Amino acid sequence: MSSYAITGASKGIGREFVRQLAADSNNTVLAIVRNPESADVSDLASKHSNVHIIKGDVTDPTSILEAAAAAAAITDGKLDVLIHNSNAVDKNSMASTPSQLPFDAQAIQNIFSPSLNTAIYGGIWATNAFLPLIEKGAQKKIVNISSGMADVDLINKAGVSSGVAYSIAKAGLNVTVAKYAAELAPRGIKVLALSPGWVDTWDGEKPAEVVHANELLLKMFQLVEPELKGQIQPEESVRKCLQVIENLDAGSSGLFVSHNGDRSRWF
Repeated sequence: MSSYAITGASKGIGREFVRQLAADSNNTVLAIVRNPESADVSDLASKHSNVHIIKGDVTDPTSILEAAAAAAAITDGKLDVLIHNSNAVDKNSMASTPSQLPFDAQAIQNIFSPSLNTAIYGGIWATNAFLPLIEKGAQKKIVNISSGMADVDLINKAGVSSGVAYSIAKAGLNVTVAKYAAELAPRGIKVLALSPGWVDTWDGEKPAEVVHANELLLKMFQLVEPELKGQIQPEESVRKCLQVIENLDAGSSGLFVSHNGDRSRWF
């Protein structure tokens, strides 16, 4: 029997992690969400007795500490795998390039804060909060969901100049992962930065501007992978991510890899 805690579990990739992991009744699945009343994750919990919804916000140190305490009460103080999936972006600036960023201290903080708060600060707080549980677990794995948008080779080859704050935050997360891996290796704990691929997580009909943005990204991404047809669905992304997580060992700890298990196929 394995135990998993997933932050940002109320929608998209996080919710799909919960769904696939819950399919094995031997797993204990802890869905960490800011709003425990979220309909989608509540529906999963109603269908699977091994899913436990826990209130927790990775951007609030007190909240995520309380979530870890609640998790410990369910799992007898142990946890096999922590998946830090929480993510946030300033949507208004996603299309901006670096030279278009404003000469305004408050505005630049508003642009960067959502991504930095969830990816870096939230990643550190979530890791530290759940670390005592991970140390007592059997698998001892900590996985941070990153992005191919943080890969310098992809940025240069595809010419992706937008998504500045998001990409920088994910790059910082990758370095944080490497630091944790170096620190925790003597304790047998493995840490990984994992890109889920280019995933379609939009619920419902996409607005015209989102469709247009994806069309532009597809053209850029095809410069790197000409056969690329578009985004993948959460089901495929998570299925492949879980295979990578299963194979995570001391030799791959500290790395930044794709859902394909390598460091080049980001789609």
